[in-house]
This record gives sequence, C-alpha cells and structure tokens, in this order.
Amino acid sequence: MAAAFVNSLTTSPSHNLPMFHDGLVHHTHQKCSGCLQMQRSHHTKLSLCSACQINSYCSRECQKAHWKAHKAECAAGKERRVAFAKVTGMESAYPDFSAWVKYYSVPLTNCAIAAMRLSDHPHAERTLFLCAQIHHTGDLTLPLPKRFIVRAIGLRQFEEISPLSALHVAGKRYPEFIARGKIELGDSFYGCVRVAIMAGYGSNPEVPNMIAEEMKHISIDKQLARARLVREDWWMLFREYVALGARVKFCCGRLPGADDVCCCGGWIHDEEKRKAFLNLGNM
Repeated sequence: MAAAFVNSLTTSPSHNLPMFHDGLVHHTHQKCSGCLQMQRSHHTKLSLCSACQINSYCSRECQKAHWKAHKAECAAGKERRVAFAKVTGMESAYPDFSAWVKYYSVPLTNCAIAAMRLSDHPHAERTLFLCAQIHHTGDLTLPLPKRFIVRAIGLRQFEEISPLSALHVAGKRYPEFIARGKIELGDSFYGCVRVAIMAGYGSNPEVPNMIAEEMKHISIDKQLARARLVREDWWMLFREYVALGARVKFCCGRLPGADDVCCCGGWIHDEEKRKAFLNLGNM
C-alpha cells in the first residue's frame, strides 16, 4: 500500500487518545485498485466492486481495464463472501471484516510499528508480526467500528504460523512487498511491517464457526524506524481505540512546489514506477 506520513495530526473530537509512537503518523489513503491513483488526488469517491466488495475503483472504465488482473481474485472474494453469509446467517459477515480492518488501519499500523521497538531491535519486522484476534458480536444494529471485540493482540514470530493458514500464504509474499516498498520510498526505505487480523464468527468465541484472516504489509522509512514507543501498554491503547470506536483524522497538506501531487510523494504519478509496482503483483 502507498505510504504517507503526516506533518500534523488531528484526532477525532470524540477521544483524546495518544498515538502509539513519537514519530510521524503512518497512514494510507484509499486508492483505485486499477490505476492506483489515490482518492484524494482523484477528488472523487471510489466505488467497491459489487461482486467481491474488496477492490475499489475510480471509474467504470478503470474497473473494466483492470478486470483481467482482478478476475481470479474477484471470484475468490465473492465465493468467500457467500460462504461466510451462509454459515453465519449475516450477508455482511465478510464485508464487515474488510470494512473493520480499513477503519482501524491507522491504529493497527502504528501500533505494530511501536510494538516492534525498531530503534532498539533493528529489523525485528523481518521475523515478527502484529497479530490481532477479533470476534464478530453478531449484532448488526451496532455501528461498524463496534461489531467486533478484540480478544487478543500481540507480537508473534512468523514461523509460528501454520503452513496451512491463509496468513502463511500471504506472508510468503514478503519479498514482493519489499520490492514494492523500495519503489514507494526509494533510498529512504527501511522495511515492511506485517499486521495479521484474524476474525472469528459464532456464538462461542472460543470455538468460532468461521475464521477470516488478512495479512497487511506496510512499507516504512528509516526515520519512522527510529520512532520511540509512547506507552508501554500499547496493547491496551489499541483496545481503547476500539472500545471508543475511535479513528485517527489527519491532514497531509500539499507537497511544497507540487500542489497537483498527492502525499504519495509522487511515485504513483511516475508512469514507470507505477507500472513496475503493478507488475510485481502479477508475478
């Protein structure tokens, strides 16, 4: 995902929670799955693919152009969405999971960066990942941010993941995301931080009927790798974010001397870099 770093942070007025570290807040903007242009640079709302309800597109034309690359992923996403709906009795079961992960993307990402204490443990991100285990309440009257409860969150070794898990398959793509990170951040690239989210469904959280899994790869730069932990109980801080349904609001501002370029730093608008980034996903 495209990396960006804010110069200022404005938190939601509904809470006064601190950020997880003392560095610039790492965040990503929604972007078109086809052309990769960010929503804020398009000045238009992205639309979800109606079949998989995962990919987003800036236009019908962009979605059609991307269909060949998206076709297999779309079919798998639709099959997964239907399967979760059948077992749970909730049409929105899997879309709820995807939306929850997007909603808490910034807290999850910055929690992982802080928890790894990279300034004290250089390149711990190569073997560790943050794992958040959540469970769907089954109550669709609740607002989306509160439809899942956090059962556990902590750091784990990648080698602990079962080879049969979808997380293991996603984690094996690590070299691809390293290559993408180098395109995004250039010489300032430090590494890729991984965040795994596991969501259970069913009346008994101890024995879920279904489990949804997702692994996020986040490119960070050398400056952010030097950030220091703000609260020792970072896991409790994340729980506080979820308990309040809090999200981080921020303003990236404009890049000096490049008002027409978004906070991606310019790489998305470089045709050669954009094509290289897309081609890595087709390997």
